[in-house]
Amino acid sequence: MRVGIDTYTIRALQLNPYQTLDFIAERSFEGAQFGSVDSLSNTLDVGVLKDIKSYADAQNLYTHVSVATVNPITYKGRFEALKQELEKQIRAAAACGWYELRSAINNGRERYTHKVVWQAHIDACVKLINALRPTLEGYGCRINIETHGESTFDILQVIERTSPHLTGVCLDTANTLLNGEDPVSAASRVAPYTHLTHTKDGIITFCDEGVLRQSKAPGMGLVDFPRILPILGAYCPDLPLSIEDHKSLFKAEIFNAAWFDHNPELTARELGQFARLAWLGQGKLQSGELPPVDDYEAPPFLEQMEERLSFGRDYLKQLLVQLQLDE
Repeated sequence: MRVGIDTYTIRALQLNPYQTLDFIAERSFEGAQFGSVDSLSNTLDVGVLKDIKSYADAQNLYTHVSVATVNPITYKGRFEALKQELEKQIRAAAACGWYELRSAINNGRERYTHKVVWQAHIDACVKLINALRPTLEGYGCRINIETHGESTFDILQVIERTSPHLTGVCLDTANTLLNGEDPVSAASRVAPYTHLTHTKDGIITFCDEGVLRQSKAPGMGLVDFPRILPILGAYCPDLPLSIEDHKSLFKAEIFNAAWFDHNPELTARELGQFARLAWLGQGKLQSGELPPVDDYEAPPFLEQMEERLSFGRDYLKQLLVQLQLDE
């Protein structure tokens, strides 16, 4: 396993792809998970994309790219237009040797807020990926859906209704908390299908609506990486650990009965583990072991970014050595 950066983390620096790779290499990170492939070249110029890939390869940096959403409903309902756009992006990515592609169903909180019922979004995603089968198979690519706002149960449904060689998982290790999932249980469910990560930590604590999650750099929160990484490594020893870090507060409204209508697969046992983490987080906040949520959130992320990235890098690299997952 190697430790890199999801470039969303450093977006405020407004670096071009080459500067981004230099930033990563200079700080002893080992790779980059870029955003959409068309953000590297808005014309999908394969020559430009290959040059970026070669620049990274010369520095022994891994690179991965994302493609457009796999949700036709949020793409203004234009199924065929989205299919064609994805086909172009897949072809361009494959030409550069990028075969594990990140995408998402959620852009934001559609899982809870969109006027179209969530199952319809999943159904549309399944239909789209199945329609992309000839392109994905022809170019040897797979779309890895991030736990962006999606639950692991959502993504597993898509995998089961398409194929593991068409659909995989980009596991955001702390976004599982957004849907009341225990991070270890969530990782265990999707480990056989996980090929990319957004490696993120977080704390949760109780709030008026249920549970509040605050993002943290790896090693600063409650995500049990010593248990999660061996689970993932058993299936993908070369899994990239791309740190995604940013300021954010999200709520899992578990005190609202309607919230459970969106999470029918969640068991009482797992919800109990989720509540245990919230209790631990609340205790750490009350004891002063962790700074108050509002105090920690107040400074602009850019002021803390380097410190948080360095902490996460060192924590993960040391842990990989301890777990013998660094080779």
